[in-house]
Amino acid sequence: MRERYCRVCGGWHQLDAWPHNCMPAQNLAQSDLPAPHFVSDTIEIQSMHDGKHYTSKAKLRSAYRAAGVVEIGNEKPQPIEKPKADRKAIRNELRRVYAEYNA
Repeated sequence: MRERYCRVCGGWHQLDAWPHNCMPAQNLAQSDLPAPHFVSDTIEIQSMHDGKHYTSKAKLRSAYRAAGVVEIGNEKPQPIEKPKADRKAIRNELRRVYAEYNA
């Protein structure tokens, strides 16, 4: 027989015959998670574009879109391409400076 210590009553019970009154109370309405994942639309913010106060993220973003403002935050930055160096112009400038100071 396997027994285990009961945290409710402080006694020992058989695993296959656990007393009903020592079962932990379970609320079926609760989730196993510490808190449900909920993202609210409400926000108290003043727009940096038009200075108005907004209480909804959706209304703020629609005002930004209507004005053509790009909201930065979750967008992935585009890779910045380095401009190609004009090697011919660099070479000619080096030759000119070398000729000017070594003449």
